Amino acid sequence: MPNIIETDDSKYEQDVLKSNMPVLVYFRSEWCPTCKRLSPIIESISDQYKDKVKFVVIDATKNVKIAELNSVLAIPALIIIKNGKEAERNTGYISEKDLKVLIDKIL
Repeated sequence: MPNIIETDDSKYEQDVLKSNMPVLVYFRSEWCPTCKRLSPIIESISDQYKDKVKFVVIDATKNVKIAELNSVLAIPALIIIKNGKEAERNTGYISEKDLKVLIDKIL
């Protein structure tokens, strides 16, 4: 995924909470059909916002600790973290247009 880094339980704090820019955290899993529909949108958006927002993907199935810490009960889940705190959240599919609106709210 271009402009998107993959993180895990051990790197979450450094990659997300200590970031000096807003971070869109994408919780997904390989078996999730909705995640497969959403991934191309995340990739497209990551190119458009590459200088304004950091994009991080987390496999929620393999990184249960971070999923639980963020109260992720369903995937896909998108959480925008700004200054180490949750600023916005979306669970389930979201269109590219609506995702841009969500991101623009925190910029």
